[in-house]
Amino acid sequence: MRQGVGVLALALGLLYTGYSAQRGWTMRGWSDASRQWVVCQYVRARINPYELAQRLLHDTFGPVTGSDRVRLKEQRIYSISSADWTPDTPGMLPGQPPPEATYPPSTMSMLMPTLGFLPEWLLLPVYTSANLAVLLLLLWQLGNWFQTETRWPRAAAGGAVAVVCLWWPPLQYVIQNGQAGLVSLLCAWLAVREIERRPVVAGWLFLAALIKPSLVLLFFFIPLIRWKWVPIWTAFVAGLVLTILPAIWLWEWPWVLIGQWMDLCRYVLQGAFTIQEVLNALGWENTAQAMAVVLGIWVLVGLWCWRYRRARWEAHFVLLSLANLAWTYHERHDFVLLAFALVWFASQAVASPRHRGWAVGGLVLGTVLGLALSDPFYIPDAPWAHAVRWAGRLALVGLWAVAAREVRRSHADQAPSVGIAQ
Repeated sequence: MRQGVGVLALALGLLYTGYSAQRGWTMRGWSDASRQWVVCQYVRARINPYELAQRLLHDTFGPVTGSDRVRLKEQRIYSISSADWTPDTPGMLPGQPPPEATYPPSTMSMLMPTLGFLPEWLLLPVYTSANLAVLLLLLWQLGNWFQTETRWPRAAAGGAVAVVCLWWPPLQYVIQNGQAGLVSLLCAWLAVREIERRPVVAGWLFLAALIKPSLVLLFFFIPLIRWKWVPIWTAFVAGLVLTILPAIWLWEWPWVLIGQWMDLCRYVLQGAFTIQEVLNALGWENTAQAMAVVLGIWVLVGLWCWRYRRARWEAHFVLLSLANLAWTYHERHDFVLLAFALVWFASQAVASPRHRGWAVGGLVLGTVLGLALSDPFYIPDAPWAHAVRWAGRLALVGLWAVAAREVRRSHADQAPSVGIAQ
């Protein structure tokens, strides 16, 4: 009976993924892949997409800092296209909308050779297929890890991981919307695994994960608390080189590009289930108070990881996944990061009978959050949908507590000599 239920759940998860792939192939302008392809076309034409996007937002909404700054509680900006523009606006590339240049300049060196020269009609099939390939690799990695944790047969372990991940709504929205969250998650996972064995490779993997910095930045705490500097310096130096390359092509100073990118990103801080929601509601967007709150979260999480630095890196990874989602702009697809958290809780429920209650609690909280992030509850404006979304926010607070406890518990379970297990 239990096996039949598992097979049915896996089959439904695969059908859900097939639906997401079909949506990914046809989303067009709503797809983030399409938006980044447009940015690449501006770069190909030697038009600075960061300067243009920042100028359009400033001219439409006003400054982003100071007493007369745009108030993001009242002016909800989700796209550069929300600015006032016409095809005749200076700097516009003929036949293209404004560039959604919200990725850092270093990513242009990654996106140009992979997306930038694809014909538009081929972009979404190639990108969606690549996302599915990344998903398969991620499931394989997590399945092997789950098997090691639980000692289950390979097929059972892989099937369990696939069910947990494929039923996680944010993962499906990554595929549907042409997002890069799966790439960031996989690269961050592989980077942390390679910190001790191949630190230079780990650095390059961290750099690849930084295609979305807001998703992975705090994972650098893991090498930091272990005094492993090579991955950090490798990612920093390589990222600097990848920033200089588009700067040379666009005839601009690298720090100017970075400044323009950071400035325009301050306009699109509509967080979903993040502390940014609270900051915007308080009118603290882009202020010193907001910066203090964010840095406070970083410091507290960093100190917790340092205090319990003997914990397994997987436990740190779960906590830092939540920390990465606590600040700046995040939409629900970014919560794909929590896929491993659910796999961790499932593995601990099987492998650690003494701590099964906490692990099951983590799975229940994750289920509530997943419901809150799913279309039937995330989109409607009805009172019952609002209630589920608030339950999801409370579940997120509970997940913080469970994840922090798991780090402390893992620290207590480890011998002082233990490093990152391979």
